[in-house]
Amino acid sequence: MKNFLTSFLALSLVAGVTNFTIADDTTAPAQDPKQQDTTPAQNTKPAQDTNPAQGGARRGGRGDRGGAAAGAKLKIGTEAPSFTLKTTDGKDWSLSDAKGKIVVLQWVNPNCPVCVRVSSDGTVNKTIKGCTDQFADVVYVAINSSASDASSLSATGAYLADHKVAIPALLDSDGAVGKLYGAKTTPHCFVIDSKGILVYQGAIDDNQRGTGKANYVVNAVTQLKAGEPVSPSETKSYGCGVKY
Repeated sequence: MKNFLTSFLALSLVAGVTNFTIADDTTAPAQDPKQQDTTPAQNTKPAQDTNPAQGGARRGGRGDRGGAAAGAKLKIGTEAPSFTLKTTDGKDWSLSDAKGKIVVLQWVNPNCPVCVRVSSDGTVNKTIKGCTDQFADVVYVAINSSASDASSLSATGAYLADHKVAIPALLDSDGAVGKLYGAKTTPHCFVIDSKGILVYQGAIDDNQRGTGKANYVVNAVTQLKAGEPVSPSETKSYGCGVKY
């Protein structure tokens, strides 16, 4: 009987150790799947950061979209958003190309009667001359953001040539830059100082009804030349709505 009890106890101890070992061995694999489950969640985070909406912000070296949301108005006194667009002759033009210079951006549309009027009556050329009289190297640029009107985009170069407006013409074929700046009408003008800061946005002049006397763009550039604050720094632009 003694031998039987001894054998029974020995077998019980072996079984207990065996059970303990099995339980201990299964603990580690239970942790490993948990760790593996957390890894894909960490790996997918960068994929979320590079979503198509952000990838579409191609204008910042084709432009940084750090300025305004689509259709919003840029804040005076903030840095003008960078962008790169194709000219009507197929070359790249970047805002950074004009670094250190006064820049005037004017939105245009050859199919807009108001835009045609300010070109045909000499308003645009007078504005350009008024600006270059202050700064000989001022950069005056036309931008067409008529993304929904292919005929307008294709006619941009001829439109400026017909009206003898000798400035670079940029094609914003998807409207991204126009929305970035919040351009609402043709014409809608923006003046950027030599430090890249937006100092004026709005109408080219107060001549919406044909009785105007003030050219807001020339006024802004003249005040920059004098080292004065630009006033008015904002006006309501007039003309046809930009055809996004």
